[in-house]
Amino acid sequence: MSSTAAGDVPGSDVALKAALHHVFDTQIPNYGDYNLVCASECGGTVTGRRPAAPVPAGIIVGYRRRPVELILTPFNRATLAALDRPVAIDLSNLAFVAEAAPSAFDIAMSTGRIITLTLRATCVLGPHSASTLSQDEDAADLASFLRDLADL
Repeated sequence: MSSTAAGDVPGSDVALKAALHHVFDTQIPNYGDYNLVCASECGGTVTGRRPAAPVPAGIIVGYRRRPVELILTPFNRATLAALDRPVAIDLSNLAFVAEAAPSAFDIAMSTGRIITLTLRATCVLGPHSASTLSQDEDAADLASFLRDLADL
């Protein structure tokens, strides 16, 4: 996640980035080794559940190229709090990656679970969707990484 704001003003890129890092960092050891991008889940769920009422959910995607690994951390877009345990995907449990539509990726695991993510240049967060995190370069880098995995 890159930052375009100059200070740690509530709702600024810096503050939003720090809040999302906190959600990820408190759940993942070696968190400093991952690049982070905010994504929208548009297909299968990370948690495997479909609640009766939709939760304003997002996914923090932590990824690294060496060793190849993705960590999907669901979070509440309104409160910026973790929703469930993260899901780790590496070469031992990755079945395939496919770009289903521009910037929408199907990530299939060897268990049969498929998670579809949409990457955007901005991520809308906070109560009443009041804040926007700019992540155009980071989303483009993650898309490139996922396309590399799709080519394996």
